[in-house]
Amino acid sequence: MSGDIIIVLVLAVIQGLTEFLPVSSSGHLVIAEALLRTKDPAGAGSIMFEIAVHVGTLGAVIAVYRKKVAALVRTAAGWIFPPLRKNETFRDDSLYVVWIILGSIPAGIVGLLFKARIEGMFDSPGIVSGLLIVTGVMLLLSKGRGGDSPLTWRIVILIGIAQAVAIFPGCSRSGWTIAVALLAGIGFERGAEFSFMLSIPAILGALLLELAGGAAVFTGSSLILLAVGTVTAFVSGLLALKLLIYILRKGSFYRFAWYLVPAGAVLLGYFVIIA
Repeated sequence: MSGDIIIVLVLAVIQGLTEFLPVSSSGHLVIAEALLRTKDPAGAGSIMFEIAVHVGTLGAVIAVYRKKVAALVRTAAGWIFPPLRKNETFRDDSLYVVWIILGSIPAGIVGLLFKARIEGMFDSPGIVSGLLIVTGVMLLLSKGRGGDSPLTWRIVILIGIAQAVAIFPGCSRSGWTIAVALLAGIGFERGAEFSFMLSIPAILGALLLELAGGAAVFTGSSLILLAVGTVTAFVSGLLALKLLIYILRKGSFYRFAWYLVPAGAVLLGYFVIIA
C-alpha cells in the first residue's frame, strides 16, 4: 500500500504540473507509467485513475476562475429561473455559455466514436512520444500570434476541434486550444480563460462516460489511492495554472516547444529502438 501511494503521488504531481502547462498531462502519465513499469496504480482501471487526477486539476480551474464559473452557473440557471436574468451581464454570459456548449461538441463526438481506439493509445508510449513532437510544432506556430479579436462561432468551433485532437495522449489540451486561439487572433488571457472553461465539461463528460461504461472496479484501498491522487493533482495543478497565467502574460508560451520537441524525439527513439 505504501509503495502504491508513492507511485500515485508521483503520477498525480506529474498530472497536476503538466495539465495546464502545454506539455500534455496524459502523454506524461503514459510515459511515466511505462518508465516506472506500473499500470493502474490505484487498482480501479488506468483510465479511471487518469480521470480521477483530472478531476483534481478541474478543482484547480474552478478555484482560480471561481468568479467566472459562478457567473456562468448563475446564467445557466437563469435560463430556467427568470428572476436570475436581472444581472446586467446576463446576455454576454449567456453567449459565453453557448460558446462553451458549441466548443464541447467536437470532443464529445470524438470521445464517443473513438473511445476504444483512444484508450488503446494509452498502451503505446512510442506514439505518445511522437505526438509530443507534434504538439511542440503547434506551439512554435503560435509564436508571435494573438490579438484582440472577439470569440465568434467559427473560432469557437476551431478551438473545439483542437480540444478534440487533444484527447489523444501526447497532444496537450491547453497547448492545442490556446495555440489555436492565438492563431485565430485571440489574446493570451482570453484564449486561456476560454480554454480552461472548455475543460470543465470535457473532464466531467469523460468522468461520466467512464462511470457509465462500468470499467472501474472500486475497493476500499483503490478509493483511498484515487482520493490521494485527486487531492495531490489539485494542489500541484493550482500551482501550475498560476504559473501558466504568468507565462502567458510574458508571451513565452511557445517556449515549451523547446522541451517538447527534443524530449519527444529522445523518448520516441527509446521506445521504438530500445524498449
